[in-house]
Amino acid sequence: MKKGGIAVISSLVGGIVGAAAVGKMSQDTIKEKDGKTNKFKSYYTMLNQWLCIKQQNGNLSDYFKENNYNKIAIYGLGEMGSRLISELNGTEIEVVYGLDKKVDNIFCDIKAYSLDDIENISDKVDVVVVTAIFAYDEIEEELREKFDCDIISLEDVVFEI
Repeated sequence: MKKGGIAVISSLVGGIVGAAAVGKMSQDTIKEKDGKTNKFKSYYTMLNQWLCIKQQNGNLSDYFKENNYNKIAIYGLGEMGSRLISELNGTEIEVVYGLDKKVDNIFCDIKAYSLDDIENISDKVDVVVVTAIFAYDEIEEELREKFDCDIISLEDVVFEI
């Protein structure tokens, strides 16, 4: 009878532990999906506003001119960074260089540096524009230690025009 009781208790404990583990994994999955959903919602909202600006014959260069940002660096050279480079191409605003954590996988028409290379950059800029708007706070904090110029979010640029 002792073996049977131990088996029942072991089964119950195993079931409870297993259920707790599955519940924890489900919560983590939900949090991850919520994070991705929020990321894409923020991009959608920003891109919609950017499209409105374009439909009114506006250009993001207007923001930079108004704020005396003539030479800029772009942090984040993925899709948003590429769109910003294209937007500013042929304007008075000079994109001096780009920054990205995965600089080895980046192919663009500007000089690109990793965060480790910042100390080796001699070109000065008026502002660093962070295109990874979903992680702006963390990135801004990291860049603040390495730059003495303004650091702004692409989202702020788009919504302040």
